[in-house]
Amino acid sequence: MKLAEVINSKNISEGSKRTYLSILRRVEADGFKIPYGKSEMINRISEYIENLEKTTQKLDVLNIIISIRNELDVTSDKIKELRDTFRQKRVVDNVEVMNDLKDKLMSLSEFDTKLQAIYDNKEYANFVVNYLFRNFGVRNKDVDVSIVNRKKDTDSGNYLWIRPKSISYIRRDYKTKGTYGEKKYEITDKQFRVAVRKLGQGPILKTGLLTNVLKKVIITKESDVFKILIDDAYSREDWDEIKRLSESRGTNIKTIAENYHLNADGKDKI
Repeated sequence: MKLAEVINSKNISEGSKRTYLSILRRVEADGFKIPYGKSEMINRISEYIENLEKTTQKLDVLNIIISIRNELDVTSDKIKELRDTFRQKRVVDNVEVMNDLKDKLMSLSEFDTKLQAIYDNKEYANFVVNYLFRNFGVRNKDVDVSIVNRKKDTDSGNYLWIRPKSISYIRRDYKTKGTYGEKKYEITDKQFRVAVRKLGQGPILKTGLLTNVLKKVIITKESDVFKILIDDAYSREDWDEIKRLSESRGTNIKTIAENYHLNADGKDKI
């Protein structure tokens, strides 16, 4: 059986398929054959992943095995139990990483000061990008936007639609769009509206590899901005703000608690 065909037949995004296929190629290159019959072969799976260095690598392999077996309608109860063990290990690892980061990242007020300076210097494209990071906690791909005057000029990308009293931020191309669907927000902030109108129609970022383009634009990388936002909300016990950021980014609360809370202890509840 060609397992690549099983992955390609799944109702998931093309990006997820590419990720799964990459993991599958790596596993097959190691000489490991994914069990897809009735027997889960848990001992053989355990022996294989024991040789993988990182917890995330172990979880990648377990996830693709379970995904393929689900598609073929065979049970994976023991494999899921093993995955749960490593999921908890990942939580512990992430708590240590987050705690180490908390004294290294800037505060939200420091970020806001830098953002205001960018606006005052009339660096409008830079301001728009960092404003979106600051207020919506989005990822790199989500700030790659084009400005339009008419909604009919939009398609499957991400847009800032200039309206009489606001700017509509429309996201149709982002990591978890398949789960959360199109997102649209009305931005009435005066400085943001001025910056967008000053830029005029068209893409706000230069062409090229997005990560390289953003290095010259951002105050700090997007994952760190999100950690700063979450840390600030946790410090104020502002659960509504955490839920708002969860919705705007398109990331569930559990993932936020495990991966973005700088003072996490692995037991966060919202």
